[in-house]
Amino acid sequence: MRCAASLTASATCALLFLASVLAAAEATSGSVRIKDLCDIAGVRDNQLHGVGIVVGLAGSGDKSPATVRMLRQLLTTKNLSFSEADLASKNVAMVAVTADLPSFARNGSRLPTQVSCIGDASSLRGGVLLQTPLIAADGKIYAVAQGPVSTGGFGNAGPAGSGGAADHRNLETVGISSPGALVEREVPTELLVGDRLRLVLKHSDFTTAQRISQVLAKRFGVDRVEAEDAAVVALRFIDPPTPEDLTATIAELEQLTAQPDVAAKVVINARTGTVVAGQSVSVSAVAVSHAGLSLRIQPAIERRSDTSDPSKMEERLTWTDPATRIKSPRPPAGTAPSTVPGTLTVIGGATVDDIATALNALGARPRDLVAIFEAIHRAGALHAELVIM
Repeated sequence: MRCAASLTASATCALLFLASVLAAAEATSGSVRIKDLCDIAGVRDNQLHGVGIVVGLAGSGDKSPATVRMLRQLLTTKNLSFSEADLASKNVAMVAVTADLPSFARNGSRLPTQVSCIGDASSLRGGVLLQTPLIAADGKIYAVAQGPVSTGGFGNAGPAGSGGAADHRNLETVGISSPGALVEREVPTELLVGDRLRLVLKHSDFTTAQRISQVLAKRFGVDRVEAEDAAVVALRFIDPPTPEDLTATIAELEQLTAQPDVAAKVVINARTGTVVAGQSVSVSAVAVSHAGLSLRIQPAIERRSDTSDPSKMEERLTWTDPATRIKSPRPPAGTAPSTVPGTLTVIGGATVDDIATALNALGARPRDLVAIFEAIHRAGALHAELVIM
């Protein structure tokens, strides 16, 4: 019995160790939750907008008479009659009010709301937004905004013990309505299209769509899953699900993981010179000359040693390429570092990071990097999509 207990404990430890290894392998395999790869078709935000009046400003309001006319029209709806001369003031401002209405927002819930000056008001600090209906693209009112406007970031403060305060001032022509807009109308959400729940990929890709469909087919059955195209994977329900079953199914599939396929892409920030490249990017042999900088990427020359004849064996590795760190007995023909300033030779197979680092070492500026990588891309030697920010 003691041996059996010891064996059971050992087996338990082995299973725990195997589980930890599998968990670590899964974490490092690049798998991503389907929840982070896809959106549910029909679950989306709706943009709301309106035009309103902010009152209570300390002389920082609009100077345009159009704002006074709008205020007069607003008061007319309250059965109040005033002339424009009576309302002439610098304490009101015409504003645009915007908000996003998320899916499943219910009556009475609050929405973050932004308020922006339309006229020539210099500040909304201390103002109060009058009741403003917010409409959607269909022309219907879905929310109403009202309340104090907060601009934030205005004052004179500094860290404790600094011995002084630093003045800071935010952009005061844009603020937020502190309480937020109040939802008055709900947007109906249809999760099923017929008998199908459709998953829309955030980044369309045929390979990723196929991998997601395989993961779903393994869990829910091959006959229920179909990859419609590069952007949509559909899950079919044999019987109409209840709201509870549908919610449980969505919650379950969102936790499943799949490995997305990332397209080869190089992103360059032209202002900072930052270069970001994926692991699938490759560069072929090419030569570029730009503004006194010369770059040559040549294929590496492979040398084999004849071990059967000691007299023909290659000498020990002594030369290291300064850019790619590739070692060889001697510099390959045509790839020896040039003595001419501003020139560089890189052996084929170098990464984009190697090339960018070498160009930076030569003193290339951000716009030089953009021009050189554009030239390499146009020459067909950069096998990736080039994105310039």
